[in-house]
Parts: sequence; C-alpha cells; structure tokens
Amino acid sequence: MSEDDRPHHKRPSSKKKSSTSGGGGEAKKKKKKKPTNAEDAVERKLREKNKAEKAKAAADKALEEKIKAKQAAASGVVSSLFASNEDEKVEEGMSVSDEIEGSGYRVGSNSQPSGRSGEGGGNRTRGGGDVRNRPPAASGGAELDPLRAAEEARKANVKKVNPKFADLHETGQWGGLSKWEKYGLCLLALGAIGAAIGLGIKFSGGEEVAGPTPFPTREPTASPSVSPTPVPTDSEYRGETGLELMMTASPKLTLRVQTPEELVGAKSNPNSTPQEIAAEFVMFDDELQIPAQDPRFIERYALAVFYYSNGGCSGDWITTTNWMRKAQDHCGNWYGVTCDLQGRVTELAMGENYITGKIPIEFGQFQELSTLDLSNNRMGGTIPPEALAMSSLFTLRLMNNDFSGEFPFVELIQKAPLLNNLWIQENSKLKGEITEAYCGLFTVTLDCANYQPQPTYVSSDSTQTTFEARCIQEAGKSPSEYTCNADLGIPVTRPPTPTPANTQGYCGTPAAS
Repeated sequence: MSEDDRPHHKRPSSKKKSSTSGGGGEAKKKKKKKPTNAEDAVERKLREKNKAEKAKAAADKALEEKIKAKQAAASGVVSSLFASNEDEKVEEGMSVSDEIEGSGYRVGSNSQPSGRSGEGGGNRTRGGGDVRNRPPAASGGAELDPLRAAEEARKANVKKVNPKFADLHETGQWGGLSKWEKYGLCLLALGAIGAAIGLGIKFSGGEEVAGPTPFPTREPTASPSVSPTPVPTDSEYRGETGLELMMTASPKLTLRVQTPEELVGAKSNPNSTPQEIAAEFVMFDDELQIPAQDPRFIERYALAVFYYSNGGCSGDWITTTNWMRKAQDHCGNWYGVTCDLQGRVTELAMGENYITGKIPIEFGQFQELSTLDLSNNRMGGTIPPEALAMSSLFTLRLMNNDFSGEFPFVELIQKAPLLNNLWIQENSKLKGEITEAYCGLFTVTLDCANYQPQPTYVSSDSTQTTFEARCIQEAGKSPSEYTCNADLGIPVTRPPTPTPANTQGYCGTPAAS
C-alpha cells in the first residue's frame, strides 16, 4: 500500500486541547457536592450496607439454586450424562484448560478458534460451559469447580445401595417384586406355618410310638443281678410315717406297738390305752384319711387322745357335739375346736364341760394354738411341761380345777414366749415360784398363799403387791392386772341328765406312769 492510500489521521490542534482541558476544569467544579452533615453520612453507610447484604443474599440464593440443579442432574439424568462422552469427561472433573485445548480455542481475551468464524462462539468450550465463569486453571494442572468437587466428594462417600432396595432408599417405599421373588416369599410363609404346626403337635402330647426293633441288640440275662427295691404304696407310707409321728407325740405307744397292723382292733381290747384307740381311729377308721405329712394328721390324733383319755368317750362331758365323727372335719364341727384357714387348730375352748383326767402331753402338737381354756372342770394331777409347749400360746385358762404339784413357770415361759394372759387360781394344791419373766404379762391371776414370793401388799393402805414392787425394781415393769386370789374354788358338778352311754367299745385304760 502506498503512502497516499494510507489513511491520514488528523492530529487534534492544541486549541482543542486547551479548550478541552479548560472544559474539564469547569466540569470538575460542577461535580463538587455540598458538604453533608453526620446524619447523611450514617444514612449513606446504612444504604450501602443494606445493598451489600442484598447482594450477598442474592449470591447465596443463586449458589444454592445451582447446587440443587447439580444434585437433580446427578440423580435424575445419570443415564443421559453417561450417554455422551463429552459430558462424562465433565462429570469426572476434566479441567477447563484441557477442555479448551481439545476444542481448538485459545485462552485469552476475545480469542476465537483458528480457521472458524466467531459467530455464536465467543469464549465458550465445546461442552457448552462459559470459560469466563470457570475458575482459572492452576499452572501445575487442572482444577475443578469447587461446587463440582464437593458434589464428587459427596458421591464418593455415599454407600452403594442394593438394587432390590433402591426404591426404599430413594422414596421410602418398597419397589415391585418379580414373580420368582413372590413365589419365594409364599414358600417361606408356608414353611413357617408348617414348622409351627409341627412344634404344636410335638409339645401337645402327641408323641409317635416307635415300633419294636426286629432283633434284640443284646441277649437278655437269665435273671437280674440285683433285686429291685419295692416302691412303697401310699397306704404303706402313710402307715409307717404316721405311726412314727404318733410314737414321737406319745412315748407310751412304744411299749406295746411296733407296726401299724398291731393297732387294728384296739377299740375292742379292754387293755388298750387311749393312745392306741386314738391311733387306730386316725389310721384306719377315719374316713378323711389325712396324709401323714399334713400337720392336721397329728393334731387330729391329739384331739382323739383328749377325747378317749379325758372323759369324752366315757360320757363325762356335758357336750360332745360331732366329736369323733369319721367323715367330718374337726375344724368348726367338733365342739370347742376352732381352726385357721389352713386347718390348724388355733383355739380349744372346753371350759365348764366336766372334763376329767390330766392334761394330755399330746397337746404339745398344737403349735398354732393361741387359746387353751380348760377352766371350771374336774381335771387334776400334775401339769406336764410338754403339754404346754405351744409356741403360739397366748392365753392359758386353768382356774377352778384340781391340779396339784409344781406349776412349770420356767418351762412355760420358755416354750410359750408369746404368753400374755395366765389364769391358774382356785387350784388349792397347785404351787410354785413365779419369776421376773412374768413381769411383762398383761394379766396374771393366782392364789395368794400357794406361790412364792408371797403376793402380799407393800403396806396396809397400798394396792401394790410385793411381786409388783419387785418387778418394777428389777424389770422396770409389772403385769397390768396382777390379782391375788384368796377364795377357794367351787367344785363343778355333773348335770342331772347324763350323756348317752358309749357304743363304740372300750375307751381305753391309761398306761401306767
């Protein structure tokens, strides 16, 4: 090209420059603002701060929408992403520089692909991404978009889900089952039902009986090497155990009886003792047939001994209602006998019934007896300590009888620690020495002249006896009611109408002491 053809650029004149510069000075003067006060400055700062916050919120919202879009694309269009090789490279983290080099673009401002027009191109990669929106690549290699890198890390940490449970994992609902899976579930349910039926039959008693083996495994021996021990029957066990218990309660039986069979016919033998007749009744005649290990067995035997040895059989008692009924329980049916819910005798109230004889030592078998009332009768003899060895005895009433000898004060309070009421007055032949162990009783009544220390009063005008004074001094307490009786007992007489004669046979002769 010649110098004439080149375009000529006119240089601006200095006049224009001067005019321009002059005009600029005037413009600067025009743009100057008036000075503002402090309130305007604060308001301007607040407007700028609000504008910055709105811009930040808009940026955060755009970033959040971009993340959601990427997540939706990752979960919903996975198949379409893998269909395109170029998109796969984008998902695997291909750098911006590699993408640009593969498409023929140059990195630079306003660059276009060589040999192509810039229509619709601009600064875009072949995958459609805008180069200007991508972060600059590092000099050492490719660098992913931070959002894309975070998404890739999240996918790498997600555990693989079994395809069968994919629907459950994504939507919370089970997916459809195939035909074979449905068949398998049905067979599993049928198997569980069959197993339940089989277990029910097995444990309900329906056992299969195995058939005999065709041939014996071993030849039997000609005779057993050891003879088998005979198993005692219920009657044999009851007889042996019952006899042992009765012999313990009544030592007199050991003189003449060794086996239960020897008791048969005792009531028809004039030489039988009351204990032997009572034992025959309990063992053989009684229709209740109480087991020997039942405590009611030995208590029923003690009541039968009392009946045969203390005038019940001979017709001395004024009232014998239901006594010795073979098919009737003694609890609540026999006169004067009271029991608890377990059938144990708790009270024997036989006062004023013309009871004769001694207190049977078999009374010591009443371990649940709390009240024994034998008052106002014709009983006599010494009082054996074994007869009062009742652990639950609370009230003892023996007044107005003909007892004699030493009263067992020491043995009684040891064997009957619950004793709280004692009436033994009007027994002129009974004596003894009362101890401080009786200071804690509620009621003590005895004869004045028969017991030591003599229950005299402290002074003529005092109501306190010497025994009460000693209790307070030594034990710190005294009986709430301590009565010193000076009256003689009134003998009990037989009513004019006698009790029907005994038709059961002999009542027994007491064994020699």
